Amino acid sequence: MITHLLTKLGYYIQRTPTGLTILAGILLACYQYWVGPLPVLLQLIFCISLLLLVGIPHGALDHLIEQERTLRQAQPFSLARFITKYVLMIAIYGLAWLFFPVLSLTVFLLISAWHFGETDLENAPDDRYWSLIRLVAGGFVLAFILLTHAAEVTPILSRIIQNDPQAMKLWAEAASQAGALLRGWATLAVVLAMLALGHRPMRLNGWRLARLGTVLLLTYMLPLLPAFMLYFGGWHSLSSFGIIQSYMQRPGRPSQTIWKLWRQSIPLTILAFGFLMAGAGIWHSYTPLFDPLPYLFILLSTITLPHIQVMHQLDLLRK
Repeated sequence: MITHLLTKLGYYIQRTPTGLTILAGILLACYQYWVGPLPVLLQLIFCISLLLLVGIPHGALDHLIEQERTLRQAQPFSLARFITKYVLMIAIYGLAWLFFPVLSLTVFLLISAWHFGETDLENAPDDRYWSLIRLVAGGFVLAFILLTHAAEVTPILSRIIQNDPQAMKLWAEAASQAGALLRGWATLAVVLAMLALGHRPMRLNGWRLARLGTVLLLTYMLPLLPAFMLYFGGWHSLSSFGIIQSYMQRPGRPSQTIWKLWRQSIPLTILAFGFLMAGAGIWHSYTPLFDPLPYLFILLSTITLPHIQVMHQLDLLRK
């Protein structure tokens, strides 16, 4: 009996790995309710674990996605050209952050909203109605996490945009009306979804949307850092793995599992994580009074830009 239950549980986890995300979120929420505030060390362990296991790996497959895309289009693939283009996009966006921090943040929020919506509504038709829904839905997820943790976000935001007075005033107004803003945003998303369904129907996965709603509810109960990582690592990155797995599977090719993809991501994951740890070591040893947060955020945002471009191309090819 126990063996049978464990077998079924293992099958469910393999088929729906985000179930583990929900379980982890529930455990953290219960700890916080029964024991007290989550220790910083526990938050860091949780976040680093998700970042290392799924957050970085799902982006470390970009070159394989691009290679597969060029092969299907009978085009030559050059890893050197791909890396050059990748690094060039990072460098240009990094310079934009240096001179136009508020504009760069706005761009990052918009493309992140699109990227989240593109992943959460992975089977949406490629038309302007559903594209708008993806942007609004992804924006709601991002706004929900940020606005429900406004007190923690505010000092971070201030440092990132160099305390720009107009931007901070706009953020303060949004934070003060967070409840009304989120209710209006959710209503807009529902109305637009109904209009889009009327224009071009698609089958919505109610069970998947229910799991996403549960993850967002759990983010509301947790501090900002584990809340964001619960969604980004435990939901978005895992969902992206599923999308990549589906795309990489071709007739006549050996079965492509998430575990195989994860193993393929290990070299670049180790390289990226090692780079972050080296930077952290240099900061701790030589410039402990220097505030690394704005630059760490900018670094992550610049890396995100080319990744979003790769995933968008993948989404178009899956239609």
